[in-house]
Amino acid sequence: ELTMGVMMAPSILGIITDIIGISVVAAAPIPAMWRHAVFCGMWAVWLIPTGVVLISLLLCSLPPPKNIDRMIGQDADQSGGIHRRFQGMLDWIASLTVGRRGYFTAACVAIFGAAATYTAFQIKIGNPVEGSNLLWEDSEFNTAVRAINSHFPGVNTLEIVLEAKVQETQEWNVSRADTVQTMIGIQRAMEQGENPPRATLSFNDYLRETNRLFQGGSPKWIPLDPSDRSVTAATVGVMMGSSAKNYSNVISDNMQNSTVSLWYKDNKQETVDAALAAARAAVEAAGIDHEHFIIRLGTGTIALQQAVNLVIDRFHWIMLLLLNTAVFLLCSFAYRSFVAGLLLLVPVNLSHQVMIASMHLLGVGLDVNSLIVAAIGVGVGIDYGIYLLSRMCEEYQAQQYNIEAAVRTALRTTGKAIMFTATIMTVGILPWYFLSGLKFLADMGLLLVIIMSINMVMALLVLPLLVALIKPKFLSRTDLLIGEGIDLSAFDEGVLASSKSGS
Repeated sequence: ELTMGVMMAPSILGIITDIIGISVVAAAPIPAMWRHAVFCGMWAVWLIPTGVVLISLLLCSLPPPKNIDRMIGQDADQSGGIHRRFQGMLDWIASLTVGRRGYFTAACVAIFGAAATYTAFQIKIGNPVEGSNLLWEDSEFNTAVRAINSHFPGVNTLEIVLEAKVQETQEWNVSRADTVQTMIGIQRAMEQGENPPRATLSFNDYLRETNRLFQGGSPKWIPLDPSDRSVTAATVGVMMGSSAKNYSNVISDNMQNSTVSLWYKDNKQETVDAALAAARAAVEAAGIDHEHFIIRLGTGTIALQQAVNLVIDRFHWIMLLLLNTAVFLLCSFAYRSFVAGLLLLVPVNLSHQVMIASMHLLGVGLDVNSLIVAAIGVGVGIDYGIYLLSRMCEEYQAQQYNIEAAVRTALRTTGKAIMFTATIMTVGILPWYFLSGLKFLADMGLLLVIIMSINMVMALLVLPLLVALIKPKFLSRTDLLIGEGIDLSAFDEGVLASSKSGS
């Protein structure tokens, strides 16, 4: 009863921030991220009845442990080795956050944060590989894709579409001279550019080869006469005894729409940027709107990669802003202070920058998968700060408004629980990286370990440091929605009254 009365509010607030951190992922218009938000968001919702209520019922039903004094370290002589080490580490952290050392620690944290933020801004958007990023580099599929890319133009294409304005007509748009000359112009511009594709292909290539064959095979007949009559004749030659479906890689079945296909060596961001810049220039030179057709750019793996990257680049900041705003308002309301909301956001946002910087140093780009972890890290990581700040509020009043004593006691108690929690989660998730046959799961495990570890360090070091330096006024308020104080006298009176009435 005491535990539920003490921990109900901070636990529910922590779970709500978890739900927000997961659900905000749905803001990005990517189906995979929306499904993740719904599935994991509902999982987080059910933590309230299970993690808050059910665990209290289990603790009431199970016998109490016999080594409580050793666990909580009331008696230094009885405290176990691991508990003593944790206690010593927390005492050392506390010494870094209070007194004169606190100013030196603050300077070091500021320098470290600036370096992490600078490194984080260097991260590349997207995480392209030759093949699938879900699989390890030496997987059979990715090995085969690398072999294809080394012996053939490759599997990464960019398609420029020439779409007919009138679809239902007997006259083929692909046999018009204007259409074919536009194809030729686009191919020539792409092939002669600074970053040419490995290969290009359009219906024009089949027409020119057919024109050569029907003229005795002489290479001088490869160029087409730029007239509708000549192009139509070449089209009839191509389609003789054949069907448009045989050329479905470059034209539609009704022969009204066609493509210019471009092949590239990979789908790295620099390749994607160069390809799309060259394609835009070529299309602009050719003209977008023509009498019988319009040019659309584009489709293929290169365009899809760019579309995903643009969404991630834009919504990464939108999601971070939404998440920070929601968490700030919730925490400010719970602690009745905007300063409290800002204090809680500083460590988690610093942790976010450190994680992004770590991803950059590890060679992991910001893609759909890692963006989900980045968003969750802010929502989940703030739990540590909520528990620790709530304890500091109570200890500040219990310790006669001595900020140093409040910080030390909070770290020795709630800080110890935070360290245990983060350690257990890290130990449970880390094997993913070594045991998973999917690179996706391995990367997620590694990133989760990184973000949990960073959030723990930032909560135990940066938050007490900020509180000790700023000495916010809300610490002394008694009307907070969140606190870890226990009114034992009232509880004892209630128990005594209950026992008397029962007797």
